[in-house]
Amino acid sequence: MPNHFHISIQTRKDPISKIMSSLTTSFSMYYNRTYLHFGPVFQNRYKSILIENDSYFLKLSQYIYLNPVKAKLVSDPLLYKFSGLKEALGLEPRLTLDEDIIRLIGETKGSLNEYKKFILAGVKDDFTEIEQLFEKEEAVLGTSLFSTRAQKKYLRRQQKKSS
Repeated sequence: MPNHFHISIQTRKDPISKIMSSLTTSFSMYYNRTYLHFGPVFQNRYKSILIENDSYFLKLSQYIYLNPVKAKLVSDPLLYKFSGLKEALGLEPRLTLDEDIIRLIGETKGSLNEYKKFILAGVKDDFTEIEQLFEKEEAVLGTSLFSTRAQKKYLRRQQKKSS
């Protein structure tokens, strides 16, 4: 996207803050060196969304891949050159996708075709619920039970930090 990017990351050992700091610092150094730019490249802190399970991840991937279409940058998500959709669909070498994602969407022609249909079917969908998550400091995409548990865990961590 011209003024932001979306990335889906599953954290394991390293916290998301450490991963994003490394990513944005590395890119800023590259950008500043390549384009003889000085100063910050990114305007705001990243936004993160905690996702409950695979079905919510699939919906988020649909949102991410269709973001350039919704922004009217392209008419077809496969035409957006900064998207990983071609990689996800096996149309380009898989250089950045994690094995868990490949496991989830499948590797057969049939499963990749179904995933493509799923992505394209979202063109008509309303993504207001997901868009509103980016406005929150701590966002959760999942059931209300999962959201409540995640918020309680977050509050416990905040209390430990302040004490």
